[in-house]
Amino acid sequence: MDWKRYVLAFAAFVVLTFAFAAPWHLWLFKEVYDRLGAYTRAEPIFALGLLSIVLEGIVFVSLYARFRTDRHPAAEGARFGLLMGVFMGAYGALAVGAKMTVSSLPLWLLLEGSSFLIQFTLVGAVVGLICGRRLVARSERR
Repeated sequence: MDWKRYVLAFAAFVVLTFAFAAPWHLWLFKEVYDRLGAYTRAEPIFALGLLSIVLEGIVFVSLYARFRTDRHPAAEGARFGLLMGVFMGAYGALAVGAKMTVSSLPLWLLLEGSSFLIQFTLVGAVVGLICGRRLVARSERR
């Protein structure tokens, strides 16, 4: 993949992930997270959250660029995103939930698990569209 598409896909990952995760955790379901007792910091440290998203974006786009095939870009990106959502959610929902005391573990798992699956699937579809189909060299087509 050329650098222009890589940088655009990375930027889309960062912007869309932040645009999804911030409202999900800080507005839409903030009261639920508060009732769960999941977060104990009064004010989140946005710089660390953004750094996490940047690192995730570098890994996500790099892996997608390396392993994509010639299938439909949006569908392939969504499948890849779903797979990465399961991978990230295994820690972010299951392992973190195992270490925290929340008022309802099933609700925590549902909410956080859904967040990872939805976010990564949607972002994956967009990254897939930006990256497009792999360009096959002429010598490989013969």
